Amino acid sequence: SCLIRSQIICVSFAAMRRFFFLVAALVVAEPVTEHEILLYEVDVEVAPSERYARVLADLLQRRGPEAFIETYEGWNFWLSKAMPELFGNRSLAEATQSKWLATLNISHPKVVAELVTIASSLRAVDGTDNPILELPALATVVSLYPILNTAAKNSTDTKPSACTSILARQADGKVLHGRSLDYEPRDPMAKATVAIDFHRQGRRLYRCLHPMQYPSALQWFTCVRPGAFSLSVNARSQGVETEHNASFDELLRRMSAPGVELLGELAERAMTAESYEDALAELISRPVVSSNYFILAGAQGQGAVVTRFGNESSADVWALGSSSHVSDGQPPWLRVQTNVDHWVSFASGAYATHRRQHALDLFEGIGQHSLDKDSFLDVYFTTTARAGSEQRRAPEDTGVILRPTTIASLVMDPNTSLGDKPDLKYWHVWAETPSIQPAVTSAATVQV
Repeated sequence: SCLIRSQIICVSFAAMRRFFFLVAALVVAEPVTEHEILLYEVDVEVAPSERYARVLADLLQRRGPEAFIETYEGWNFWLSKAMPELFGNRSLAEATQSKWLATLNISHPKVVAELVTIASSLRAVDGTDNPILELPALATVVSLYPILNTAAKNSTDTKPSACTSILARQADGKVLHGRSLDYEPRDPMAKATVAIDFHRQGRRLYRCLHPMQYPSALQWFTCVRPGAFSLSVNARSQGVETEHNASFDELLRRMSAPGVELLGELAERAMTAESYEDALAELISRPVVSSNYFILAGAQGQGAVVTRFGNESSADVWALGSSSHVSDGQPPWLRVQTNVDHWVSFASGAYATHRRQHALDLFEGIGQHSLDKDSFLDVYFTTTARAGSEQRRAPEDTGVILRPTTIASLVMDPNTSLGDKPDLKYWHVWAETPSIQPAVTSAATVQV
């Protein structure tokens, strides 16, 4: 126990240890400027061709079309470099794009309806006839993730980088859900990232943070349904049962298979569920086009990471409270999901294990009984490399969590109601590129 005598405060050893641990981890972090988070309302019952028209019109008036054009041109460039057999010259690219659009038109027509609106909205403001806005080209570049996941390799050594989602159960049993949204090109994507309240018949259902360059079906969902659950989606581009080495024709076959859903289609279906259990059932059971991680937190203390494999049907559920033997030593109250399977060990040296390990070290330094939303968010503000991981730069896995690819950092709480606007203390969209800072090796080096 601690006694207070004559204005001298005795601080417990555990509290002092936590203080110095966090100082050592975060002391060199520099402030990063932020975008204002624009909030819009969307009716889920409106036709896809009209659903986001007002959002796009207002966003483009406020921030211009450049963020969209720069993003699409960047994605187009990456496709041409990563898959020259499909996009290496104009003739190849046009043939691939035509096949892709035709498949979307037949099997996922809502995607095409949204893309028509995106293209027409941009042309109305841009005033040019940019070829990237032609429907075959646009449909292909926004599908960058499922297409790149078929590349003839099994690694993540090409762009874009990906996200960090964390579930943590507090001592009172409530679960917090953290999210860093990472993708590239970071700067233009951040400029077009907005918050959306989705309504039905005048009732707000859930709130999401969306980069508007995507149609819903290809969106990296970051959403909270108050009193029920929250959801984030991470990329999975390595490990067993991925789509790597699948042919383009095989990808088209998967896209055309009855009932098979793209990552955003499945996430959107889950968000319409009334409960955590119903959302989890959707995420587990529906056949999928591409491998992904779906991270789900419940308002009643539940939580799980769902790993979906590229064989259309299989799923692994890694729940809070499950054995640490299948989680590389993560305690039962914590689930850190980066872009590597939870059963792949830190000792393997695989991509994203060092970022995962750094987050795990930081949370264990805080401790379950001291964890709150502020200390949770502090972990997401970590710009310092993990000691011993500084040289892991190609691909970047230095252990930094607020990274040069981070678009947004936020903490979601499915237990609480939503305010009229996003809580700016816990929702951040970064206006400038974060930078990696050197590791702090010990608290003894810190002057306080």
